[in-house]
Amino acid sequence: GGKTDNFWMMGETGPCGPCSELHMDLSPEGDTAGSLVNADSHLCIEIWNLVFIQFNANKDGNYSPLEAQHVDTGMGFERVAAVMQSTSGFTDFSKPVSNYDTDVFRPLFDELEKLSGKTYASTLSTGAERTEQEETDIAFRVIGDHIRALSFSIADGILPGNADRNYVLRRILRRAVRYGRNLGFSEPFFHKLVGVLVEQMGDVFPELRERRELVEKTIRSEEESFSKTLDRGIDLFRREIADLGDSKELSGEFAFKLYDTYGFPLDLTQLMARELGITVNESAFESKMEKQRQRARDARKTTEIKIKEDGDDGRTTRFIGFDPDNLTRATATCQGIVRDGDNAFLLFDRTPFYAEMGGQVGDSGTIEMGGQTFSVSDVTKDASGHYLHALSGDLPADDPTGESAVLNLDLERRLSIHR
Repeated sequence: GGKTDNFWMMGETGPCGPCSELHMDLSPEGDTAGSLVNADSHLCIEIWNLVFIQFNANKDGNYSPLEAQHVDTGMGFERVAAVMQSTSGFTDFSKPVSNYDTDVFRPLFDELEKLSGKTYASTLSTGAERTEQEETDIAFRVIGDHIRALSFSIADGILPGNADRNYVLRRILRRAVRYGRNLGFSEPFFHKLVGVLVEQMGDVFPELRERRELVEKTIRSEEESFSKTLDRGIDLFRREIADLGDSKELSGEFAFKLYDTYGFPLDLTQLMARELGITVNESAFESKMEKQRQRARDARKTTEIKIKEDGDDGRTTRFIGFDPDNLTRATATCQGIVRDGDNAFLLFDRTPFYAEMGGQVGDSGTIEMGGQTFSVSDVTKDASGHYLHALSGDLPADDPTGESAVLNLDLERRLSIHR
């Protein structure tokens, strides 16, 4: 093949080069002679890829030879396991090959069967109308896949939230919880799968075992929060669909209501609509979202505190709150205190406290310093990049600059904020 089939690029620019792919013919007779390669057929899947990294793609569209060239190779572990197990060791090619029919997912499915009372039967949807078993099997696959993605991500320090990659996790979690309704779950269940994954993968990913409590606590908190409004949102969705008549489009205004009032991400509403052959007016949804953002900007009231120029040594605060290990007992050095009437704000060289920004409020917690414990009620960030920890209650009697401190985040509140 040419560049379309045999050339790998990481993006519009960057290292790239020709590649060689290994595809496996899974047809019963094994005689498709390559006709199914890259044809989006379950009877032919790529299991290995070798990329000969020798060029750099430039912005102008040209390719420059790399000074250091190498071969980047990778095998799809789940795919190889699927081929081996689904074919009974390459002896039976009569059924579709699936990653989900392997030991990778079987422990999770066993636990799901135990919790739900339903059975995974490996069915695949073939028509417009799905059977009850097909709906059940889809739910198993979504939940099994999503608990892996969430658990590994949270163990790596990424928490569900309202922006960027944090919001991706929240969307994944809420999608899984919604599919849990298809299995009959009305109470939190998703977090109960974490222990199975830890037993299965903890030796290979020790951070998963070390941070099990954080993973379970985070997922449960998110799940409990969303479950409170999920059923109400689904009920409103069904009523809205019933009132559509012959229309095949759900209004953006209604999708926004589900998002704003019930926490439904747009893609979850689109998913439920797509299952019924209905689209969502996305442009109208985005228009409502932008109006809300503008109202938030207009109404946002914060206290802008500037550090005096003669007291600013140019150092900014380093945020360390993405690492779960730093959320409690994080050590830091006090860089100063800013007093504004009865208010006082502590500055540190680093902090796990999230500062108010992007529509999310700041963290709270405690600071241990100089034999005293101070309460932090809020955190803001000034234009110079300093995180200002607002104190409530007792204030330092003396200048604490240079003192060592231990910073403790209020984790329960952090998780509540992320909901």
